[in-house]
Order: sequence, then C-alpha cells, then structure tokens
Amino acid sequence: MDILIKSYYRPHLLDRCLRSIYENVVDVNGIQITVLDDGTPQKYLDKIKEKYPQVKFRFSKYREEKIIKLQEHLEGKKNYHDVRIPTDLWYDAIADSSDILIMTEDDVWFIDNFDFAHYAEEMNKYDIHILKLGRTLEKDADIIPPYQLTPTISYHNPKFILRSKKFYNLLLNNTFHSRTILEKYKLLPKRWIMQLWVMYDIPMGMYRKDYLQFLWKDKYKRVIEQLQLKNAVEWAFQHKGKTKYTLMTNRVMATSYRSSASFNAFNIKENFDLIKFNFILNELWLNGQFDEFENYPKDFSVAYMYNILMENESKQFADSWKKWTEGFIEMHKES
Repeated sequence: MDILIKSYYRPHLLDRCLRSIYENVVDVNGIQITVLDDGTPQKYLDKIKEKYPQVKFRFSKYREEKIIKLQEHLEGKKNYHDVRIPTDLWYDAIADSSDILIMTEDDVWFIDNFDFAHYAEEMNKYDIHILKLGRTLEKDADIIPPYQLTPTISYHNPKFILRSKKFYNLLLNNTFHSRTILEKYKLLPKRWIMQLWVMYDIPMGMYRKDYLQFLWKDKYKRVIEQLQLKNAVEWAFQHKGKTKYTLMTNRVMATSYRSSASFNAFNIKENFDLIKFNFILNELWLNGQFDEFENYPKDFSVAYMYNILMENESKQFADSWKKWTEGFIEMHKES
C-alpha cells in the first residue's frame, strides 16, 4: 500500500504531515510513503530523512531549476516565476503504486486514527473508486445530499445536467462562451460544478489507481482542474453509474490555510512574498525553533505565526501575512 505526498519548499509542513501519518495510520510500517518533491533544497530534505528514514523520495525534472530560482528570488536578483507542475512525476508515481493508494500534499495531515488496510478492503468490497478523507459531510449537503454506505463511509450520487460528454466538454471549456451565457441567464442548476467535484479531490483522497490514472491521463505541465473534471465525467459515463464516490462520515484529514505553494498566484489585494514567508519558517524549523505540531490537530494558530513573523521579520510583514491568510480562507469558502 502506498501514500504519495506532493511536496514543494515547505518542509516545516511536510514534517507535520509525516508525523501525523506515523502517529495515526494503523500498521504504518507496512505502508510505503513516498515524497514527490518539486523544489525543496537538500538541507531540508536531509532533516526529513533523518527524522523519517523509511520515507522514500522521487524528484521532478524541474526541481534543481526551481531551487535556483527560489534562491535568486531570496537574494533579490530575480522575482520567482515558474508555472510548470510535475504532473509526469505524479502520474509515474501513481503508475508504480499499489492498486489502492492515498494521494495527498505536504500541507495536509491526519487528525484521527485511520486503518488503511481496512478501508482498502472496503473499497474493494463496494467497488469504491474514491474515498475522500478530508471532506466535511455537511458541506454542500443541500445540493448534494450524502447517503450512508457503511457506519463510517457515506456516498454521493452526482446529478448530471445531461448525460453527454460533449456537453460537459463545451461547458467546462466554456467553448463559444457557452458556460458564461448559460450562467448569465440562470439556465444552469445552482452550483452545478459541485456535482462534478463529488468525483474528485485534489489533496485528501484515497483512490483506486486506475481511476486516478484516468483523471490525470493527459499529464499536462499545469494543474487544469477542468480537465480532471472532464475526465471524471468521461469515466462516469463509460461506467454507466457503477462508480461509487464516497467520503468518510467523520473526516480524518485537514489542511492548512496559513501558507500556499502557488507562489505565482493568490495575490489577494496586494502581493505577499510567500517565498520569503516559507523561507523564514523553513529556516526556523531546520534549527529546531518551529513547532510543526503547534495547535494540532487544528490549523496553526494565527497568533503563533504572527508572533514568529514579528520576531523574525517585521510588524509590516506580519500584518501583510495576516491579511493574506484571511483572504486565502475567504477564497476557499466556496470550494
């Protein structure tokens, strides 16, 4: 059995993620944990290796270039810009993994005990293709009601506007401004795209390998969510409603809204230097001055992060971060 963790320049978060796995996942020593890294300097990974010697690493072909670009940014030589995403690394790691796997990210952690082998058996028994581990059951229940499958697993039945792959291709691509026009005249169901998100989960999912490979079959160098959703729709129509889209009745994973690895985006109202922010936390963590389990199992407290930035940078930088994280949370309320 495999757990794959996508990682990029946030070892202080990767440590939290790995520690939560070792403290919460049953029979963890029988599970292969692999970090898929896209740009974390070696000195940080050496500490991760020291703390978690059983963890394996695979690297993207862009990693060394990105590390150089990060350093140039920190030295003030050139602002960081690199939108390439290592989807080929992810796809190849999925192809080499067990038939059922967990795919997650460095800013995600387990918040409760989880028996991987048990839920792998449940997925085989009920022909489950995706089991969401971090989704709150009540989220969007008015639009997508959950149903009970087992005492610990619930499921959704996505409602399609039309059972037509071509229709959804037009809609998701916004071909001929079709989505814009239909939404303008209120001809689409309320929050229709949430019906599609039932079939996919980026950072907190347990998957059947063949399903996850199908979602990522295009292997573009960027994350194009509409493309993965189109593939999910295609799979659903091919399998004629036999696919089960499930989630834990009580979620077992959570994520952080205190940082982002998307350094080219999420500039809310004003630019905030996320590279500098992560560098400060990474260095403190490297030197044993950052508590990776602060406020666990909840997200890092705002006060803890704010005080760190006050002490190690400036009040202005701390205020900018606080404004950024508030905007980041607001932006994700609808997701």
